[in-house]
Parts: sequence; C-alpha cells; structure tokens
Amino acid sequence: MKKKLFVSGLCIFAMLGLAACSSANLSYDSYDLDEYLKVGDYKGLETAGYTISVTEEEIDAQIQSELQAAATTEKLADDAEIAEGDTVNIDYVGKIDGKKFDGGSAEGYDLTIGSGAFIDGFETGLIGKKIGEKTTLSLTFPADYQQADLQGKDVEFTVTINSATRETLPTYDLDYVQNTTDYDTIEEYEAAVKEKLAANKESEAITTQQTELWSKALDNTEVKKYPEKELDYYIQFNSDQMDEMAKSYGMSREDLLASYNFGDEEEFAAVNEDSSKLRVKQEMLIEYIADKEGLDYTQKEKKKLIKEFEASGYDDKSIKQQTGRDMDDYVRIELLYQKVLDFLLENAEITEASASGAEAE
Repeated sequence: MKKKLFVSGLCIFAMLGLAACSSANLSYDSYDLDEYLKVGDYKGLETAGYTISVTEEEIDAQIQSELQAAATTEKLADDAEIAEGDTVNIDYVGKIDGKKFDGGSAEGYDLTIGSGAFIDGFETGLIGKKIGEKTTLSLTFPADYQQADLQGKDVEFTVTINSATRETLPTYDLDYVQNTTDYDTIEEYEAAVKEKLAANKESEAITTQQTELWSKALDNTEVKKYPEKELDYYIQFNSDQMDEMAKSYGMSREDLLASYNFGDEEEFAAVNEDSSKLRVKQEMLIEYIADKEGLDYTQKEKKKLIKEFEASGYDDKSIKQQTGRDMDDYVRIELLYQKVLDFLLENAEITEASASGAEAE
C-alpha cells in the first residue's frame, strides 16, 4: 500500500483538498499550461445533490453544548459531598499484598468522577466522601488490564481528597434565553439553533460536492510534463521539512523517516516525488481553469482573507515560514482555488439528492 508523504504540522494553511504547502514566489504565469497539461472535462461533471434536515435530538444536543460552554466552576466547601462529575484533587497510595507497586501512587492528581480513568470502584468509591477525608478502597484489577502483572490482582488504595470543584450548568429556561441570547422566547431561540445547524450541514454538503468534483477534474487531467523549477522546489521543500522536524524532535533524520514507516531514503525520495508531482498538477490545474474561465477575486475578498489569517495570529513572516509563500502569494492561490471549486459546482450536473437526517418536528 503506497504511503502518503508526511507533511509536517507546519503546513497549517493547506488548501481545501490540496493538503500541500505552497512554494516561495512560484508562479505559473509564464507558462503556456497547454504544453504541460492535457485537461479533460471539468464542466458538466456529476455530483449528488443533497437535502438538509435537522432532528430534535440534534437541536437538544446543540443547546446542551451551549449550556456546557456557559457553565461555571466553583470550589467546593469542606463539608460538601463528592458527586458524579466533580473534579477532585487527590493523593493515593496503592498496595498489593501490603506492598506498593509501580504506578500505583500519586500526589495532587486531578480526577473527574465518572471519567473512567481508574479501574471500576475507584471513582464511585469517592462519591459521598468529603474534602480532607481519607478512605480505603478494596478493589480488583480487571482480568484484561493492560498491565499484565496486575491482571486480576486484588489491590487496596488509600485515598485522600485534598480539594474538589464542581461545574454547574445554567438552567435552560426563559430567563436563560432572554439574558444570554438575542431572542425573547424559547421558540425563537430554538428556531435559530435549528437554522444554524442547517446552515452548517449545507456548508458541509457543498464542501463534499466540491471536493468530489475537484477529484474528478484532477482524474480527467493528464500531465504532459512537469515544470522543473516548481517540481524541484517541492521535492527539496519536503526534504527540508523532514530535516526541520528531526531537529525539533531531537531525532536523526533516519529515525524520523523510520517512525513514519519509510524504509530508507530511497523510499522517501520516491514518495516525495509522487507527492510533489501531485502538488504541481493541482496548482497548474487551478491556474489553468481560472485562466480559461476568467476567474478572479476582488481586493475586498483578498483583504478579508488576510484579516482572517491575522486574526488567527499569523502575519506575513509566519505564513512565509510555514508555507513558503508570502501573504499575497498564499492568498492568491487560496482564493483562486475557491473560485475554481465554486465554478465546478455551478457547472456540475446534480444527480439525485441524498438525505442528511430526519426533519425536526
């Protein structure tokens, strides 16, 4: 099975579906792309339609998520009893046959009751206990416990509860709606939640259609030859990324390649070349379709995308370090790609719709 070339987490601005970092000041403007590509059909491609519906369960789950986000956390008083969902800070000592064992003790450990982080009986054994209280839990490790030497063993944990916090969700009622949202009634709020969920589903459905159409357009395109400058750059860029990753992880390049299942440099080089050829093919096709169909973006769209990047903490320097392009170069290819996706969908043949859930009543 052919492995995909691993591209480091530095490539955080990968374009939808491209999953590739961009190059430094690379442009296909000087090429006659008809000499490099044999482009097949990209208009009239088929993709399935969609219908959007939202269930009552999905609405309830979204409201619960918003209540969770508005939850408050308070430190429990010493006389409060520990309950399901509380987070306790504990010291514990585990003993088997009266002797401590490796990994069985800790101090200042934060544990959420009900998380299932400990063996059965540990967390439930703390429910009803109070802060400062010490309790002894006589338990048994599961027969299939991941640590073989503890499987099926009886164990005794002595646990001291140092402190605890409790998360409290707001009550979902009219007061909550009127005081925390822009709506006057529960019905208006829930209608808005439904509309938001539907919009998100539609956006996902459109992205799925566009990704499918882009894949078909790529499949219908043959590369006659690759521009050496761009191809060589990507091959070197991927190799340099591996070196940077190895350095940041304190590993040798050989060990890093092995950790990603590359047998040796020869295997990496082969996958690297395939991946780089795919990147170049994608970029050339973006440029080709944009040129043939007169697709372009506005300065307003450019400024908007730049502001979005900057709002996420990325300036020209960091984008260049992480993608290989300066801000203008990267924004250009990103926006052209989106214009191409929109064009493919606008000119597609939409087949029978597939449902996306049951209609909410």
